[in-house]
Amino acid sequence: MFRRAINALKATNLPWRSHRLVGRDLDGNMYFEGPATRAGTDRTRRTIEYYDGRTEFYQYDPNAIPPQWQSWLRHCRDDAPSVAELQRAEQQRVLTVQRARELDRKWEERKVEIEREKMASLPSAAEQLAPQNRSPPHTPTATPSGHGDAFEPGSWAPASKRPPPSSAPPAQAPATAPKGQGDTFEPGAWRPASKRR
Repeated sequence: MFRRAINALKATNLPWRSHRLVGRDLDGNMYFEGPATRAGTDRTRRTIEYYDGRTEFYQYDPNAIPPQWQSWLRHCRDDAPSVAELQRAEQQRVLTVQRARELDRKWEERKVEIEREKMASLPSAAEQLAPQNRSPPHTPTATPSGHGDAFEPGSWAPASKRPPPSSAPPAQAPATAPKGQGDTFEPGAWRPASKRR
């Protein structure tokens, strides 16, 4: 009650006071504007008095001040924010938090669904260990046989990296000259020179 009386006294803009009350936020913090901090400038001194009586610099908490009032304190805006503007901003903040929680909940549900789909696509332990479900060991054949789950690959031997030695030179494409100009241009065939070792 005593603090309320003091705040009411501070709120009255008396003619002999250098600082005048500009407004309050939704938490009850009071914002004051006073004379210029330097002679010859029109930049006024803007201060805050917290609702709980904090006065020391190290007790400053920017999270306790709405962004609209922060921008006013830093001279980013000329006019002080109205209560209606602060209420709209608070409603928007609450709505954003609700939507974020809803999206988080949906994402958690989706992660559970993805995990279930993964588990359903994996074979069960009984299927992996049951000998009757396994196909008998096979010997590789020269050609592949079957299809789907019964597919059996054929035998395969990698080809040699080196071509078999031959006395005849490799066949080369004949070189031709380019034809046409502009849109009708067709490049000619060419063959690069062989690399000598």
